[in-house]
Amino acid sequence: MKRMGAAALALAALFAVLVRASPRPTALYYRRRFDRNGVRRSLVAATFVPDGVTTLRDVVYSPGDHDALLDVHRPPAGQGTGPTIVWVHGGAWLSGNKDHIANFLRVLAAGGSTVIGVGYSIAPEARYPTPVRQVLDALGYLTAHAEALGVDPSRLVLAGDSAGAQIAAQVAGMITNAEYASSMQMRPTVDPAQLVGTVLFCGAFDMSLIRPLRGSTRWFVDSIMWAFTGTSHYLDDPRFAGLSVASHVTADFPPTFLACGADDPMIAHQYVMADALETAGVRHETHVAPDAGHQYQFDLATPAAHDAITAVHAFVATLRPAPPRATPAITR
Repeated sequence: MKRMGAAALALAALFAVLVRASPRPTALYYRRRFDRNGVRRSLVAATFVPDGVTTLRDVVYSPGDHDALLDVHRPPAGQGTGPTIVWVHGGAWLSGNKDHIANFLRVLAAGGSTVIGVGYSIAPEARYPTPVRQVLDALGYLTAHAEALGVDPSRLVLAGDSAGAQIAAQVAGMITNAEYASSMQMRPTVDPAQLVGTVLFCGAFDMSLIRPLRGSTRWFVDSIMWAFTGTSHYLDDPRFAGLSVASHVTADFPPTFLACGADDPMIAHQYVMADALETAGVRHETHVAPDAGHQYQFDLATPAAHDAITAVHAFVATLRPAPPRATPAITR
């Protein structure tokens, strides 16, 4: 017993050394934990997928990138009148995949929209801003192959959950704010007029909210961000200023649906983003689910999740293609 106790202490000491030297051990630990939750939610959601929804899986949107795959979930025949929703999965930038949310997206597609699940590279194998670039590539691919995929390129809705909401919001910001895109050395792959809305669940939109955190919560967040950015000094490094999407919202940002559980630690981010949208004059809705936590919308065994889907359907039904921009008069 004493030998076993000594071995356990030695392993604990070794782990403590490793997590201070690299974010990888912590990232892999949380990846396993989060992925287990993703599989569980997917199994629950499978029982709610209605008949008639069809899926085209693992479409390569960027040749040569093994993570650049997307799924196309089409509504039942005769019901495809809604905008195309392009959903970026969450997982703290270091876990998750499009397969974990595929059944949820099929349920969403039953409401009349073609729904795209976008795969991207995760940390620590890939670092910021790789996922942003990949989602931009996916949008370009969807536009170029819209007819074959059943996509409406004139009505694209960027959506996401948790880390995916941050990525989706950042991409939307770059599409509608040329200065923001330039600061990130990114080139939008779609016209701003194509992006008619965003749907953002439980996202992180203001990194300054990390500074007051203390104890195990701060250690958890710092570990994730170290894995994603490659530095433990991410809050003071100007290379990562673009992560705080709320600071880059302009009047051209698309109409936005924000949702979060009342008990979600990310709730403050939703209010900051809502304030930024309000200040910019952007139409937005903020939905807070009582007695619900992080990623509540995926637990389709609860009424709150179905209420969230109903609210998303109602929101996207209001979205219309942007009017054509006037051509400047030519003076002679």
